[in-house]
Formats: sequence, structure tokens, C-alpha cells
Amino acid sequence: MRKKGFSRTQLQYLAIVAMVVDHTAWGFVEFYSPLGQLMHLFGRLTLPIMCFFIAEGFRHTSDLKRYISRMVVFAIVSCIPFYVFFHEEYGYRQNIIFDLLLALLSLTAMECRQLPKWGRIALVALLFVVSCAIGGWVIMPICYTMIFYYGGSFKRKARLFCIQTFLLEVVLIIAILVNRRIHFMSYDWDVYEWLYFLGFMLALVPLYFYNGEKGKKPIGGRYFFYAFYPAHFLVLSFVKYYLLDFSSQRLYILIHVIGLFVTLGTLLYVLTVQNSRAQMATALFLMVSAMYVFGFLIEITTYEVAGVYTATKLQYFATMLCMMSMTYCVSEFCKVRIPQWVYAIETVCSILIMYYMFTVEENGLMYSGISMNYDGPFPRMEIESYGPVFYGYLLYNAVICIGAFAIGVRTVHKKGELAKRRLVNLLYGTICMWIPFLLKATKLLGGYEVPALGIVGAAIFVGRALVKYSYLDSIELGVNNALDLGREGIMVIDNSHHILFHNEFIHKIFGALEDYEDAYQNAEIEAVFEGKAKRLEKNDHIYEMRVEPLHEAETIQGQILWVFDLTEHYRYLSEVEECAATDPLTGINNRRGFENAVNSFITQSGSGAFAILDLDNFKQVNDTYGHQIGDEVLVALSRVILGQKQDVLAGRIGGDEFCLFYRDNLDKASLAEWAQSMIHEFYEELKQCSCGAITSITIGIELLDQREKIDEKASFKRLYKHADRALYLAKEAGKATYRFYHDSKALEDTSIK
Repeated sequence: MRKKGFSRTQLQYLAIVAMVVDHTAWGFVEFYSPLGQLMHLFGRLTLPIMCFFIAEGFRHTSDLKRYISRMVVFAIVSCIPFYVFFHEEYGYRQNIIFDLLLALLSLTAMECRQLPKWGRIALVALLFVVSCAIGGWVIMPICYTMIFYYGGSFKRKARLFCIQTFLLEVVLIIAILVNRRIHFMSYDWDVYEWLYFLGFMLALVPLYFYNGEKGKKPIGGRYFFYAFYPAHFLVLSFVKYYLLDFSSQRLYILIHVIGLFVTLGTLLYVLTVQNSRAQMATALFLMVSAMYVFGFLIEITTYEVAGVYTATKLQYFATMLCMMSMTYCVSEFCKVRIPQWVYAIETVCSILIMYYMFTVEENGLMYSGISMNYDGPFPRMEIESYGPVFYGYLLYNAVICIGAFAIGVRTVHKKGELAKRRLVNLLYGTICMWIPFLLKATKLLGGYEVPALGIVGAAIFVGRALVKYSYLDSIELGVNNALDLGREGIMVIDNSHHILFHNEFIHKIFGALEDYEDAYQNAEIEAVFEGKAKRLEKNDHIYEMRVEPLHEAETIQGQILWVFDLTEHYRYLSEVEECAATDPLTGINNRRGFENAVNSFITQSGSGAFAILDLDNFKQVNDTYGHQIGDEVLVALSRVILGQKQDVLAGRIGGDEFCLFYRDNLDKASLAEWAQSMIHEFYEELKQCSCGAITSITIGIELLDQREKIDEKASFKRLYKHADRALYLAKEAGKATYRFYHDSKALEDTSIK
């Protein structure tokens, strides 16, 4: 059930809305206007919320190194869009993700127990210096993040937050006043301009209602909030510097910029689907396609022949890679094995074409000459004439495209309906990639190129195949489903114990697990991988584990855990062992089972009384009444034996002979009473089963007292021999009685008269 309040995702959406409002005000609204001040005040919600979730992320992350690496990447990626929007306004200072990275590193330094206390303090102090020198918000993100992490209760955090904000405001006011006299800063501020910093405290209101839940995943996935920051700067920059001063040249450039971002967006989407070889092929294809569009953007924004020539080299290089990646895509999409010599030929052709492209001025085999045409809305490259290598290049491209199309069409006719739809969309995407080049060759566009249109068309069709028909991960999902439906658990970890793969079977044993989390957080999993446990009994199941190293290039890259459910196997073995040790008629131990049980007890220095029970005149019972009645008699005796309340081991030695071992009882009077009771109970049992007094039992007893020193070692054979001698004497005494055997080999009549 969803808790009341704001989830993490909702608060992050609030933060980016406030950020967009704030930056919109910086770009388009007069600062001193009421609207500008109000927008900037609302924008102050962003920093505290982001600092709050840096602290939360540090507290809950399962992979700190990956968290820091992600922040580093997006801090670097955001640099150019940040400066494009603000220009010289911020000088050398950095964007907010850089500030948050410093805050995250500060927490990491504070919690690094491998460093001495002075070392941690020195690192944090250094990060404060860096923040003062080039940080956008100057130590505020570090301070706020520390408060949210170490502040304790929310009430205490809010109090510290307000105090910190007031102190920073006071320091800033003092700095502004001092700067008017000695001019140590390049900024000429007025005090009232920066009073809106107090608006940071407004963020405490939504943070107070944070319910601790993640909420729904963001629209663009886990990296949405990171990617949105540089992306919104690019959009605002475009509006500020292009739409407000528009021209046909900028429209032409804009079309290709959009094409580049559509390609990159599709690439990012492809990278989020489940790993597969088809995913890798498509990612490579989109990557080199984006490289081509980027090269073309350089070409149409350059006014020098040398720059255009360099951009053209990049385009040709990307085209060669496109051809090779297309072959790879065909192999994976159509499940066709492409011979290695095909890739070898493509490599040789690519090297030759690039060689003649780089030496075009010396040999003229690609172009006879290149010049700039400044007529028209914007400059463009002019080719004086094409050489034989260029036509060979076109032929090479045509062969690859036609071959790919032919293999695709052939595969479509052999596959099922769903596979046909996937392949058709991917073939359409492939065709779109090359339509602009065909249009250029026909000169229908007057020599202009529109590669971005082809890129957008390809991205749309590839996206359709991904979203609607799930081609790229269908094979991987099929494999995963097969692994999930199996009776084996599989888990793969790397050398840092992070989970790279696991199937659903693992969840049944170890509970919910997430990819890339530390497997050693689960003590049972750690014990298995460390070799401390190879068998686990859980939830009435028996599992056996096997750990194997994963080798790659003669190096161990990780480990794989195999978990086998052997419950049925052990149950079957138990049944087999039980059958092997149990008499099928009476349900008590047979000779083997009884002997093993007694010997096991003897080896533990156990004492007690060993007794042999024999049915009197049992052969006559079988001869007179038949074997069915004889079996009923045996079963009746087994019921008497199994009904004993004493600690007695029992077994059927063979035929009509049974053995008992009364553990820890050496009292003759008690044993005599027990033996007499057995004889009487058997007599009553026969009367109840309508067999009558057709037989009786005679008992021979031997005592085993391991507290006394005995010459002969205690064993089952010795006990059986002596009890059998006592049984013989009891038979001679008239049957339906019992006798004891003494170590002195003298017999004593202890029958109760």
C-alpha cells in the first residue's frame, strides 16, 4: 500500500521543474523584475533536494565506485552545455553536478575507515578548497549533504540546515561589502541581489513529506535525472541563440542536430535492454551512424576547405564502420553465419578507401579537387570531379546493402509471423540509412545532403522493432526463461562479488536479489562462495552447491554458482536405505538395520540388555493354519514390540526370531518384569486378532555393562551368542518364559513364581 507523502521520484521531478524555471529566468527574464525574483526563489528548491538524495544515495548504494563514476561522467558531459548556455557569466566555475560530485566525495572521504582521522579531515578540507575555487555554489552542496547525512532526526537536520543557510548568507553579505573596497572578486554584486538564497529553506517543506519510497521509475529510466541536466541546457541554448536569431542555415543545422540526438537517444535506449549479441550489433551500428552525422555537422558549420576535408574523412571512416557493423547486424538479426573472409575483405576495402581519401591531394583517385562554394544560404563543399576509387566506394556500399537486403528477405520467408515483423522493421531502418546517399548520387537535391533524415527514419524503425516486437532481447529472454524454468539455480559474480546474473531459482533459496549488488551481503551466499558450505537445507528442501571459476584470457574474471535441488534424490535414497534396513512384513528393522543400530550404540559406550524373542512351535502354526495366519502372528508380535514405551531397539533377525535391545537398563528385576509383560501382552494380542493361544514367545537376555572391565570386547556377535544361549535354556525350562546369561557362563534361574 502506498504511503502518504512524496516519493523519491516525485521530489526529483519537483527539483528539475524548479531547476528549469530558475534557468529559464536566467536566460529570458529580467533579474530585478518581480517575475524574475519569484522564478529564482522557486528555483532554490533544486539544490537542497539534490543534496538530500546524494546523502540518501550514499547511504543505500550497493556500488559506491559505480555511483561516483556515474557522477563523474555526467559532470563532464554537462560542462559544455552549461557553458554554452551561460557563456562567460560563470567564468571558470562548474555546473551543479560537479558540486554534487564534490559532496559525494566528501561523504566517501569521511566514511573511509582505511584512512586515519587526520587523513579524512585533510581530504574533506581539500574538497572544500576545490569547491571554493571552482564550484558553482561554493561549499553549500557539501555542507547541506553533510547535514542530511549526519544530522540525525529530520527536526535536527532542518534546524542545522537553517543555521547553515543563515551563516552562508551572512558570509556572502560580508564578502560583497568587503569586495566594494578591495575588489578581490570579479563579481560586482549588491547585497539585496542575493537575499533570495534564503529560499533554500523552502525545500524543507517538501522534504518533510518524503515518505521513503522510490516511487515509479522515471520516464527515461534510471539515468533520466542525470541526462536531463545537460539536455535542458541544450534546449534552452537553442531557444536563446537560434530561435531568437533564425536563418535557413540554422534550420539546416538544426535538422541534423535533431538527427544526431535521435540517434544517440536510440543508442541509449538500445543499451538499456537486456544484454545480447544483437544488442551489441545494433549499438555499434547506431554509434558509427551518430559519428557520421557528427562529421556532417562539422562539415556544414565549417568555412574552411581544410575543416571540410577533415570532416569528410570522419564521414568516410564512419561509413566504412557502418558497412562492417551492418554485416554484423545481418549475422545476428537473421541468424546467418557470415564467413570470416567476408569481414577480411571489408577490412581491406575500408583501409584502401580511407588511404585514398587521406591522400586525395596527392593521387586524385577519390576526388580530383575540393573547393568551397560560398553562394547560397551557407557555404558548402564542391567536388570538381569524382575518381575511380569513389565509384568503387559506391559499388562496395551497394554490394553490402544489396547483400544485407537479400539475406533479410530470404530470412523473412523462413521465420514465423513475429520474427517477420521484427525483421521487416529492421530492413526498413537499413534502407532509410542509405536513401539520402542515393538522392545525392541522383543530384535531385542539387548536391545537398540530408543524412539526418535517413538517420531519423532508421531510428524510428529500429525503435519500433525494439518497443513493439522486442527483437533485441527476445533471444536473451528466451534463454532466461529457460534458465528460470529449470531445476538448477545459477548465479554469476565478478571478482568484487557483484552479481552479474542470477535466475529466479536463486530467489527461492536466498530471497530477493538485484543485479550488481554485493552478493556477500547475504551471509549464506558468502559462505557458499568461500567454500564454507556446500549443502543447504531450507524450506524442506536439500540443495547442493558447486562453485566454479570463470576464466577469460587465462585470467579468473569471476565465479559461477550452480545450485541443485536434490530433495527428491535424497528422499529416494532415504527410501532405498529404509527399505534396505526395514523388514517389509513387520515394519521394524531387519537384521542389517538392527545390527547397525546396536553397534552404533555400543561404540558410544552404551549399556543395556540384549534380548532374543522366539515364537514357540511356530513351524506347527504354519503347517496347521497356513502361512497367512503365520504372517498375522508375526505382525501381532511386531505390534507388541513397537508398542513398547521403553527405550528399546527392535529388529526381525529372520523367520520367527526377533531381537530387542533395552538401552540403559541393567536392573534384573525391572528387566524380568519387562520380559514377563512382553509375554503377557503377546498372549492378549493373539486373542484380539482371533488367532487364539496358538503360540507364545520365549526370551533370552544378556546384559551389557560397559562400566565393568570385561575380557571380551563388547560386540553384536557376542551379545547375540550369549542371548541365544539364554534362550535355549528358557526353551528347556518349558517355553513362554525368559532366562539371563551371566559373564561367568553360569546360569541363574530368575523366573518369577
